[in-house]
Amino acid sequence: MAAPSPGAVPTAATPWWRRWSEPIVVVTVIVSLVVALAAGAVAEFSSVKADVHASEARIHEDIRTSEAKLHEEIQASEARLHEEVQASEARLTERIQATETRIQASEARVNKRIDEVAIEIRTVNDKLDRLLETLLATKS
Repeated sequence: MAAPSPGAVPTAATPWWRRWSEPIVVVTVIVSLVVALAAGAVAEFSSVKADVHASEARIHEDIRTSEAKLHEEIQASEARLHEEVQASEARLTERIQATETRIQASEARVNKRIDEVAIEIRTVNDKLDRLLETLLATKS
């Protein structure tokens, strides 16, 4: 009887543990392992892709939240600045009014003093007129 070729179909006499070394079994096992590794890699890639999308969504939400907070802070700063400007304007208006009041009081004092000096000048002028008349009367 001739010896079976290595690629021949196993016979019932070949033990099961020797069948693992046959090419069809080896190829099937290798292909199964490669498919399992590829499926694992695809699953891991999908998981990483999902993580990236989730991170991207969180970042976008964080950006929107930060923009909203920044917008609120800007509005609050604008409101505070507006209030400070109004308060400064009010203080400045009060100082202007107080200065105007002091100026008016000073003007009133100066006008009163001018009136007093004018009266004194008229009085002195009248006295000088009488003195001149007296001198002219005594000379004639």
